[in-house]
Amino acid sequence: MAINILQGLIGGLIATVVWFFIGAVLYMNPFAAKWYKKYEDDPSVKNRKDMKSFLINTFVFSILIQCVIFAFAYQYIETLLPGTVLMNVLYFGIILVGIKIIPRFLDMWVQSKYPPVLLTIELINGAIGSFVIAIVFALLL
Repeated sequence: MAINILQGLIGGLIATVVWFFIGAVLYMNPFAAKWYKKYEDDPSVKNRKDMKSFLINTFVFSILIQCVIFAFAYQYIETLLPGTVLMNVLYFGIILVGIKIIPRFLDMWVQSKYPPVLLTIELINGAIGSFVIAIVFALLL
């Protein structure tokens, strides 16, 4: 259960970059983009007119910080995981979905008027992103 700080920081940064690009594909594909465009004037959806600021904030606060924390968590529990890359990805991906994606989905569903179709897109893309992060960690850490 040793944690290598440098390795965790590098793994977290690489996972962040990979997820940022995968997330761009998932959120900016024509299907998802159409739904986000439809609800861009909805009061429950934050105005994203300043796209540069939005992307920087998303990269740093929504992805980077979490990926570094998750990298350290992965290192900490790695010896408890099954050991094969595929099984480690499966287990850690499920852990991330369980501690990050599902609670966020339920919280937004219960406490906001965020459009259900956007919530569903967030749930699906968040789950995919969780497994992408798990893949990076299983291969690098």
